[in-house]
Amino acid sequence: MNLDYHSLLGWRDGARKLHIHLTEIPDTSAHESYEHEHAAEEAFYLLEGEAEYTFGGKTVKAGPGEVVFMPSGVRHAQIKYLTPSMRYLTIRTVEPDDEPCCCGEDRAPEGE
Repeated sequence: MNLDYHSLLGWRDGARKLHIHLTEIPDTSAHESYEHEHAAEEAFYLLEGEAEYTFGGKTVKAGPGEVVFMPSGVRHAQIKYLTPSMRYLTIRTVEPDDEPCCCGEDRAPEGE
């Protein structure tokens, strides 16, 4: 997978119910989207690039300065990239017993 995550706000900062990370996809042609769902609410704030997101029976096209919101429990991440690269913020709630965020920095490391 050709992408980078950079945690901007998470457990290490004292956040217990909110997580933010920067996602950078330098080559969208090498990045396959994967569908999943979780208890967390999630929003993508696009900084660079454009994409079409299909979830919950609708398709949303978004570009820089726009937000795409994924409600809790909705299967999502069917993405059609419209530009060769993407940069966006992922803003996500942290829910008990939910899967960890993809960057792994939204909650305490195991054993803490």
